[in-house]
Order: sequence, then C-alpha cells, then structure tokens
Amino acid sequence: MAKEFNQVLLNFQKLVGKEIEKFFKQKIEKTAAPFEREVFNWLKEYSLRPAKRIRAILVNYGYFLAGGKNKQAILQASIFIELIHNYLLIHDDIIDKDEMRRGGKTLHYLYGQDMAMGAGDMASALGYEVLTSCPFPSEYKIKAINKINQTLSSTCYGQMLELKLREKKKFTKKSLLEMYKRKTAFYTLVAPLQVGALLAGADEKFLKKIEKFALPLGIGFQIRDDIQDGDIEKTFGFKKEKYQKLLEKFVAQAKKSLRSEKTFPISEKEFLLNLADYTKLI
Repeated sequence: MAKEFNQVLLNFQKLVGKEIEKFFKQKIEKTAAPFEREVFNWLKEYSLRPAKRIRAILVNYGYFLAGGKNKQAILQASIFIELIHNYLLIHDDIIDKDEMRRGGKTLHYLYGQDMAMGAGDMASALGYEVLTSCPFPSEYKIKAINKINQTLSSTCYGQMLELKLREKKKFTKKSLLEMYKRKTAFYTLVAPLQVGALLAGADEKFLKKIEKFALPLGIGFQIRDDIQDGDIEKTFGFKKEKYQKLLEKFVAQAKKSLRSEKTFPISEKEFLLNLADYTKLI
C-alpha cells in the first residue's frame, strides 16, 4: 500500500509542479515591466521549491469524488490553492520571523518584509486568477470561491487564536483542538476536497459527506505535525504519548466515516484511506 500510495503522491506532485511552472512562464512572457517579471520570478522560485502539494492533490480528488471527468482542467485549476497557500506561508514566515522555508531563504529574508508582504498578496491574487479563469461553469466557480473565502477567514482566525494563546501561555485541550480545526483542518483537508467537488457540481449534502471524514483527518494531520516538530511538548506543554493516542483516534474516526460512505468511487476512497494511514505515521 505505502509504496503505491507514495508513487501516486509523487506523480501528482510532479504534475502540479509542471502546471505551476507553466503558469509562471506565461505570466513572465506576457509582462513588459522588468520589475514585475522579477517579482514573478521570485514567486516562481518560491512556488517550485519541494513541497507535498497535498492541497492541490485533494482538489483533484474532491473533483473525482463528485464524478468529475475533465482531468486536465481540474489539474490546471488545482494550482490556485498552491498559490494561495504560498501567500499564507510568506505572511506566516514574517510573523514567525523564520529565515528558511522549503530548503530556501524566506522571501522577507531575501527581499525585505515590505516586499515579501506585497509578493504574498500578489500570490493570493494570482491564485484567484487561476480559479476564476478555469473552464468550469460560472455557478460552480462562484460556489468554489465562496468556499475558499470562508475557509481563509477561518484560517486567519485560527492563526490569530494561536498567537493569542501563545501570548497568554495557556493552552487547554479544548483550545488546542479549536485552533487545529480553525487554522488547519478546514484549510488543509476539508476545503480542498470540497472546492474540487464544487467544480464538479456537488451539492451541500455531498459537501457534508466530505466534511464528516476530512475534518477529523485534518485535525489529526496537525497533531502529527506538532508531535514531529516538538510543539506538543515544548510549546503547548502536553505529553506526546497522549496526543499520539488522540491522533490515532481522529484517524480511526476518519477511516470509519470513509468506509461507511457508499457513494464515493472506490479508487478515490482507497486513496483517501491511504492518506489517513499516511497521516498517522510519525
């Protein structure tokens, strides 16, 4: 299972990377302003650094879950979330005063904070440009835009909640899980799948089916990251072993929900079950 799943991830990562490279190549060729070309090159280099591409991959799988058939169109559309993700990462690096991101220097370290903020904002605008121009019905795209906007609002609140909790140095299990849900789970797992499904014409009932398994999996995803980087113990003051068990509980909940859903295509369901197992690995 692990070998085949990792190969699927790798193949999709390469495909998404090629679409990002093609997008920036077109933007660079079309602009006559030298400095604008330079900024596009900053964003191109940043966007093509090694990354999991999980969100873009899930946009594709959400589309397939809902019966979408145009593989090339959804692949091209899915890079929108990589660009918006980069916008959040660039701003997050400024907040955290980090010097490295994905094996390279952060943009604020390379070009200064003001330039990095502008480049991050531009990455967000480019993401919306991709989403609004993709070849799907306008009513589907409007619903997809609404979904990603709602999600980004929640994500920004989750980031602010974390900053507030860090300031107070007072974390509880309840506040930590709320932060995970608002900052990470919707943005990393739920929304990418739902946006893909919306571009295939999914209704609200179908979106609820996605949320039922993707929300606990998204929370588990962030617990896994915080166990790996030591934040569970060093920053939040909880025992790693306790949260390892909590991670396993959320993954089991997600898998149970997935297995009980009979309307999802078998191959896509299998991929998501493997993703759940991947999330559990520390």
